[in-house]
Amino acid sequence: MTTTRKYNNKYINNNNNNNNNNSNSNRIYYCYYQYRYFHPSFLTDIIMLRLISVLLFITAVNAIPVDNGVEGEPEIECGPTSITVNFNTRNPFEGHVYVKGLYDQAGCRNDEGGRQVAGIELPFDSCNVARTRSLNPRGIFVTSVVVISFHPLFVTKVDRAYRIQCFYMEADKTVSAQLEVSEMTTAFATQIVPMPVCRYEILDGGPSGQPVQFATIGQPVYHKWTCDSETVDTFCAVVHSCFVDDGNGDKVELLNADGCALDKYLLNNLEYPTDLMAGQEAHVYKYADRSQLFYQCQISITIKEPNSECARPQCAEPQGFGAVRSRNGGAAAASRQVAAFRVLKKRDVRDENVVDVRTDLNTLDINEEFTPLPDALRHRSVEHHEYGHPVIVSTMNQGICMSLTGFTFVGMLAFAIFVVAIVVALTLLRSNSGKH
Repeated sequence: MTTTRKYNNKYINNNNNNNNNNSNSNRIYYCYYQYRYFHPSFLTDIIMLRLISVLLFITAVNAIPVDNGVEGEPEIECGPTSITVNFNTRNPFEGHVYVKGLYDQAGCRNDEGGRQVAGIELPFDSCNVARTRSLNPRGIFVTSVVVISFHPLFVTKVDRAYRIQCFYMEADKTVSAQLEVSEMTTAFATQIVPMPVCRYEILDGGPSGQPVQFATIGQPVYHKWTCDSETVDTFCAVVHSCFVDDGNGDKVELLNADGCALDKYLLNNLEYPTDLMAGQEAHVYKYADRSQLFYQCQISITIKEPNSECARPQCAEPQGFGAVRSRNGGAAAASRQVAAFRVLKKRDVRDENVVDVRTDLNTLDINEEFTPLPDALRHRSVEHHEYGHPVIVSTMNQGICMSLTGFTFVGMLAFAIFVVAIVVALTLLRSNSGKH
């Protein structure tokens, strides 16, 4: 018996007496009806499998964070020769506490295990601990960035970095003696003029640019030193003794003690547009194997004579490759520890009105600079606290932040909308299949 069936607008003849033709026609006929009848359920199974995979993925994501964290604020002890930082953790700690960028350096990392307390002691003369002198208030700031990592091998989302700072105020003692006199004395009145508060910034493009956080090699930037004073035409500022280091003791001198540049390819002689401002254009560079640069300079503050101009450094044109490199660390650091350096020592008379300013810059490697950086990553927002030192504020111009509860609600709502859309699509598909 021979039958004729329609398949994809084509007629196929089936002969029951021919086994080969019968086998082929049955296979085509079977596939044709299997597609039309089983396609909706097959699609449903695929969708359900994907939904289960998504739910399992969400469960896995929720299980990723290490079940630990810092409880409360860090406990900081400002000692005479070191800073001690301790953290209280929610569960027994199995990780590391180290200075940012110095994980592999001995003495700059502390490995803990089994306790709910983790900490580290940082000597003043090692581990990239920065010491900057301040004139208003008069004293010394000691600063470091400490990272607490809860995973023994990697940095994860529960880890935290803290900028630790201790201030050692310089006390001025006044010695007095009482003396009685019979004659009338003249009243004596004084008014104390506060010293300027100075800062060092690396700006994007020019003197009015934004502070740079990340930069690419060769990018034009502007080094700017500014001192803010409550009085006008009272003080003069001169920038000198500048160096850049990689955070590991490798220093390169940029300006000498007279304020003159040493390498025109790194930084040229400074310009002084006002009494308390200096600046110069430069291009970004980096160490061969280090991405972060730390800049530190000294600013001498002097009293401005009436009806006169501020004295400026008289410098010759700097030559290329004239920067002086020095290496601190190893045996030198050990010898300094034997000397038991004390940060509270009285400052030298020559440094009576000298303030230290410091900033840092992150640079990208050559093969990473072809992708333009977004403004939120390239620039940093800077606020100044009461002592005038910059405080970095993280910014996010585009993005949404929400709590875990809000994220769960939004996720469930999106999931419900997705399921409803799938059900509607399946209903329409079956309806169209029934019509045909």
